[in-house]
Formats: sequence, C-alpha cells, structure tokens
Amino acid sequence: MKRIYQTPGPGTMPVYADTAMSQQIGRLFAGSSCTCIGEADGLAIVLYRIRTAPDSFKVGFADPAGISES
Repeated sequence: MKRIYQTPGPGTMPVYADTAMSQQIGRLFAGSSCTCIGEADGLAIVLYRIRTAPDSFKVGFADPAGISES
C-alpha cells in the first residue's frame, strides 16, 4: 500500500541509496511530500520528486521517524 508523507519541521532529511545509509543520494526538504512504497530494515522506501528536475523522481531509503503520514 502506498502512503503519502510530509516532512515536518525545519531543515532537510537525508535519503540514502542503501539500508546501511552509507551513500546519501538526496534529501527531502521541510514541507515536501514523498510516497512510501515499502519498508526494509527499519527504513522507509520513499519515492520523491527531484527539486532541480520537477518532472523526475528518485527512490531511496529514509528514516521513517522523520516523515509523517498526511
């Protein structure tokens, strides 16, 4: 099931390429939205729009505590 989330609070939240969180591939900005498409190793698998290329998306892993269901 897909769930839409918002990133609350100030600042940004890192998004990683892997569940070991060894390579940051992007970030979610405060107030931006993402779609949670699953979970792995305690992390949310998120689909989010690339800020610099609004017609493009990325998929990565993020801390589920940093996002809230909207």
